[in-house]
Amino acid sequence: QLNVPFPTLMEWAKRPAELGGFGPIFTEVARRLLANHLDNPDAMFAVGVTHPVTGQLLSLHPMAQRFLRGLPAELVQSLNQRCTWMLCRRPAISCDLDHTKPYSEGGEASVANVAPLCRRHHRVKTEGDWKVEQTSPGHLTYTDPHSRQYKVTPPRLTDPVEPADPDPPPF
Repeated sequence: QLNVPFPTLMEWAKRPAELGGFGPIFTEVARRLLANHLDNPDAMFAVGVTHPVTGQLLSLHPMAQRFLRGLPAELVQSLNQRCTWMLCRRPAISCDLDHTKPYSEGGEASVANVAPLCRRHHRVKTEGDWKVEQTSPGHLTYTDPHSRQYKVTPPRLTDPVEPADPDPPPF
């Protein structure tokens, strides 16, 4: 997965791109990766729309009709990037897609009810006394057996917009 802020891709800004499993990469490297794979039939491209202020992923849009297959799963993995259990660093691509509200209890198979959990944490959640609620896609609240709550939010995929400082600090 390659995340490139649109203004960077269009050469309006110089924020770095991020290559999944690797980390930040130079903008020029990201542009070359995209250019070298645009005509590759096995390459899957989607445009990620991020919130202009928070930088969090809002939705994914395929660049061609043939890429629609699996897009909801890809959105969930792109939104969270990692296992949503507190402090777990396993990449979302290698996690189970867990229903927040179990399917057997009427939970639907949708982006708003699915989150990545590594196999270990999936078992802890399912077999333990943990409760989980997803208030919006990627925003989860875990409640442990002692009723303590832990909130998890998706990471920013682009830098937030810094507000202009209208008044300089007095000296």
